[in-house]
Amino acid sequence: MTDWKRPQPAPLYLRQRLRANFPEITKMGIYNDRNIAGTTKKSAHAEGRAIDIHLNANIPSQRTLGDQLVSALIRKALPLGIDNVIWNRQIWSRAKGGPRLYKGKSPHTDHIHVEFTRAGSQQSILQAIEMDIAIIRSGMEDLNKAHDSMA
Repeated sequence: MTDWKRPQPAPLYLRQRLRANFPEITKMGIYNDRNIAGTTKKSAHAEGRAIDIHLNANIPSQRTLGDQLVSALIRKALPLGIDNVIWNRQIWSRAKGGPRLYKGKSPHTDHIHVEFTRAGSQQSILQAIEMDIAIIRSGMEDLNKAHDSMA
């Protein structure tokens, strides 16, 4: 029986992979027993099946990383069991597609919200995203090297 009062395996795995590959991501949150902002409906964080990846869309390097991660997560959403992704005033959802304008209370310019379905949250390994993470990391390293050589 699943304990929905703790972080679930898929967001935990994603957090571990992102920490290992992107030291610029200094904060990530999973379990938080709270409602969706401005509502009385429980957030997916209250079941430990969502992760917030703190990046700032107003800082160019963080926005680039955020955009790349969101693109990869959306491309692989079905095998990963992702229900929706919110970032920088945009939302993609399994139900309605997108990305499209996000009209929620928070513009999500300071973090990426990734919400897994209940079934998707139970995956202990997210193999579908591994190569994307490596490619993004390599691209970000190349970008940083190019920037450093120009300075």
